[in-house]
Amino acid sequence: MAGSAVLACAAMAMAPSAWADTLPPLTGRVIEYDTREVTWPALDVSPDGKTILFDLLGDIYALPSGGGKAQPVMTGAAFDTQPVFSPDGRHIAFVSDRDGRENLWIADADGGNARRVSQETGGAPHYGSPAWSPDGRTLYVSRMIWGVLAFELWSFDVASGKADVLVKAQPHGDDPHPQRRNAMGVVASPDGKSLYYATKAGTTWTSGALPHWTIARFDLASRTQHDVVTTPGGGMRPVLSHDGRLMAYVTRENERTVLRLHDLTDGTDRLLHGPLDPDGQSGGYYVDLMPRMVFSADDRSIVLGLEGGLKRIAVSDGTVTDIPFEAHVRHEMPLPLRSQHRVDTGPVHVRVIQTPRLSPDGKQVVFGAVGRLYLAANRKGVKPRRLDVPGAAWQPSWSDDGRFITYVTWTAKDGGHVWVAAADGKTAPRRITTQAAFYSEPLFLAGGKDVVAFSANQHDRLYRSAESLGPMPSTLVRVPVDGGEMRALGDVGAAMDLRRDPDPARVRYYADGWISSQAVDAEEPARHLVKLIARPDSQYFDTPAPLKNAQLSADGRTALVRLASQLYLVPVPGAKDGAAPTITVTDPAANARRITAIGADYMDWAPDMRSLLWSVGSTVRQLAVTSAQNGAPAAIEKRAGGIAMDVVLPRDVPKGSLLLRGARVVTMKADQVIDDADVLIVNNRIAGVGPRGSFKIPPGTQVRDMTGKFILPGFIDAHAHWFETRRRILDIGHWDFSANLAYGVTAGLDVQTFDPDVFGYADMIDAGLMVGERAFSTGEGVFRNSPMASREEAIATLRRYSDFYRTPNIKQYMVGDRAERRHLIEGAQALGLMPTTEGASDYRLDLTQMLDGYAGNEHSLPIAPIHDDLKQMLVRSRISTVPTMLVLYGAPGPLGAMAVGHQEDFDAKLSRFVPEAVFAGKRDSAQWNRADGQGFALFARQASDVGKTGGLLGVGSHSVVQGLSYHWELEAMASGGAGAAQILQAATIGSAEVIGRALDLGSIEPGKLADLLVLDRDPLADIRNTRSLSLVMQNGRLYEAATLNEQWPRVQRREAQWFEGMSKREVARAISTAAAFEEKQGNAASFEY
Repeated sequence: MAGSAVLACAAMAMAPSAWADTLPPLTGRVIEYDTREVTWPALDVSPDGKTILFDLLGDIYALPSGGGKAQPVMTGAAFDTQPVFSPDGRHIAFVSDRDGRENLWIADADGGNARRVSQETGGAPHYGSPAWSPDGRTLYVSRMIWGVLAFELWSFDVASGKADVLVKAQPHGDDPHPQRRNAMGVVASPDGKSLYYATKAGTTWTSGALPHWTIARFDLASRTQHDVVTTPGGGMRPVLSHDGRLMAYVTRENERTVLRLHDLTDGTDRLLHGPLDPDGQSGGYYVDLMPRMVFSADDRSIVLGLEGGLKRIAVSDGTVTDIPFEAHVRHEMPLPLRSQHRVDTGPVHVRVIQTPRLSPDGKQVVFGAVGRLYLAANRKGVKPRRLDVPGAAWQPSWSDDGRFITYVTWTAKDGGHVWVAAADGKTAPRRITTQAAFYSEPLFLAGGKDVVAFSANQHDRLYRSAESLGPMPSTLVRVPVDGGEMRALGDVGAAMDLRRDPDPARVRYYADGWISSQAVDAEEPARHLVKLIARPDSQYFDTPAPLKNAQLSADGRTALVRLASQLYLVPVPGAKDGAAPTITVTDPAANARRITAIGADYMDWAPDMRSLLWSVGSTVRQLAVTSAQNGAPAAIEKRAGGIAMDVVLPRDVPKGSLLLRGARVVTMKADQVIDDADVLIVNNRIAGVGPRGSFKIPPGTQVRDMTGKFILPGFIDAHAHWFETRRRILDIGHWDFSANLAYGVTAGLDVQTFDPDVFGYADMIDAGLMVGERAFSTGEGVFRNSPMASREEAIATLRRYSDFYRTPNIKQYMVGDRAERRHLIEGAQALGLMPTTEGASDYRLDLTQMLDGYAGNEHSLPIAPIHDDLKQMLVRSRISTVPTMLVLYGAPGPLGAMAVGHQEDFDAKLSRFVPEAVFAGKRDSAQWNRADGQGFALFARQASDVGKTGGLLGVGSHSVVQGLSYHWELEAMASGGAGAAQILQAATIGSAEVIGRALDLGSIEPGKLADLLVLDRDPLADIRNTRSLSLVMQNGRLYEAATLNEQWPRVQRREAQWFEGMSKREVARAISTAAAFEEKQGNAASFEY
């Protein structure tokens, strides 16, 4: 079909293609506008040279080759990209997710009669840069799956869909990440005998010095690869002239992306044009290293996207000619999911209880919460009773007769012990260990004379960089209840779920995937009973990994397991030839039966082993095993009922009134700045703000002179990660929260925590049990193993967050395919939740999530600069932008520059709030990167431009160094030319809106919560002046920033952290411990997205 016919058909149709999208519909608003710019367009020119096809925000348009009004060829919910004309011009190949996941498609040139070529029916494959063979019978395309993380080169027979892998990512079957092979941007030679593409070793996350990529030729007959172009700047995106003589390609020269022309006949090579838009070598290349460009039909020019437009570059002399266009953009999406919520007031109702255990007679439940133990009758409407035990107490369990409870205590300063207490509280608790350590999961043995527990090294626990991936490597110990020497029974690895074995001389536990049985009378090797593993939550790994929890029934024939916060019952076959079975729970052959729809935080077999006990949030459920044999998960879960264990604590609200007088106040109410201002605080709220003497002061108000000072709202970290917090057994007073407060971050949102323990920390802060920033969180992220196959499944899964964790914020991280991600939006709509997400350096994923109506996008887009088409969508959709400059997608980030340029930052103040070993690990591993060229300043400028055009911009530090790195983030944002006022607006009211708390936080206005900063130097004059913080007020309490000693209403010194005053030798040992852990974990432990 001639190019003019394509345009005529497109103009007549002005409608989506004939294929009916099967994506879940999302409606409520239409975003519609015209644009004359396009970001990262993949394009092609028809064989007759009359028509240009290009993609724009997931739609495909046709344009006369001379420019004009672009006509839609494919529009609608589907994300259609990378159109390529067949050699005869009658068809186009393209990539689309119209059936729910990405596949390779073909259609008539006018967009009609779409037909799927590849046959992906599950998972989340990625297709990139399709190309036709000269005879039109074969399509070549790059394909990746997340577990491999490298793009292979595939061919598809157009008629049959038969596939062949030409370049394998793992040619030996199990090649490690650095040795995997990539093939991107394929193009066939005119004679059909060879393919040209860019290739590199590694994965989408491989980093390091350039060059990464070379141009290679693949001989189809011999199936061998040979390098064609190797350059210091890398070789990318080869483009062949129709006669096969010339090859244009992209490389970097002097930190700029340029286009060069290579003569394949004589090897000459010359610069054609530069700079181009930046290439994708420094990010995930999911949409290739550069968008598709092409020689014109007469080979006299190259047509490409450049600086937001479509351009023609003359082959003869590099002259650039504009191809003007205008496109009408129309996308339907749900109503905005961001809403503003009040910060909780009144008593603190604990959101998550821990480790509930049923008494032997089934009449009572004991559990832990916020470092305290509680006992409650196993029936509805009963208020839990706090047990009178000393210290921070955790993980209680019962004696066989129900008279006693064993539990552990632990603090960072003193370590921990195992204790025994009378359930009726009539006798004083007794400590039964003599040596302090990190003990966990104490368990009475039969007869009640001994307790077994896991024991781990206190030092190792303190300096483990993160605990999000599982428990500490431990030793199983036996402790006499009435005194006597503790016995070590053997090392058990990273063990959990310590439970009794039917043989009273043995216990069971789950470690490294194995449920094992261990003798308690003698030190001997454990017996493996069954290995229970599953596909990991993360898309990045496919190798099965251990579960969250696993416990066996008494007869060993059924396992109760927890995966993605859901419970399953799994049949366990007997040993075969003496070998314990291995079961991959996510494999359909395992016949695992899911018994929850909302989910579970903790689980246990009841003492009689005939029923199951679990908790979600503060609710305890119990279910007879016989009631779990049939029905859908929601129906089974409903049979379990639920008992609310409502632990109530008084909320910390200071009493009194305080006037801060004489400062210059930057209110963040629009651009309001008040000189010589009065700010009145009553209890924990702002009661008045205005010029000196402009409102009445209550009697008895204390007045503080702030002349020469500068006051602004407290900073809000819209993308925080409290990596270092201790999990399961919490660290009351953990330094993550106080460090942020000391540096002026008065509130933060942790956008993925792997577990619900964060809510325990938040509740303790709210109740005044520890000092720290306001700790908002999404809780555990929603990952690919989370049930999301329908709207109903999505609602059930998300109800755990809305109804049980009582948080409006959730984080979706690469859930399945696009259909599943849209189901999550349906669930969020139904429950009033605000889902944020990220593309993980995948531009296409970023855009589809934006178009599907997600409230927020974390981290930067991996492409810069973006242009009017995308800026308008960001502004009109109000999806928030939180670029996290320190953890940047698309370019090497500024962390190294900040660490190198701020060597003095580990000063007396930081040493009070952050262990030196932690700071040293960040500082010493950081790499210095340029800000200019294609460096991080380009992305800072992009974020600033989004904010200036009306987009919602927030600040998120990723908590690289708790507290301190927020100021690094502010400085990095300034590298793109943003003014201090804009950055401060993003750090305060902007971030408050991003996280949905702008009704109470983010500006200095009467009625809002009293979270304020007092600075010695003007932050509007220089953003680096935020470092001159002298006082910080959080929730109405005024602290000295250097020490967090409280100044008002109490005068109270801060309790010192365990690491303050450490010797150099102790610091060196700590650095070694942390480094060893990071090496063992492959840095995955700190990767909290």
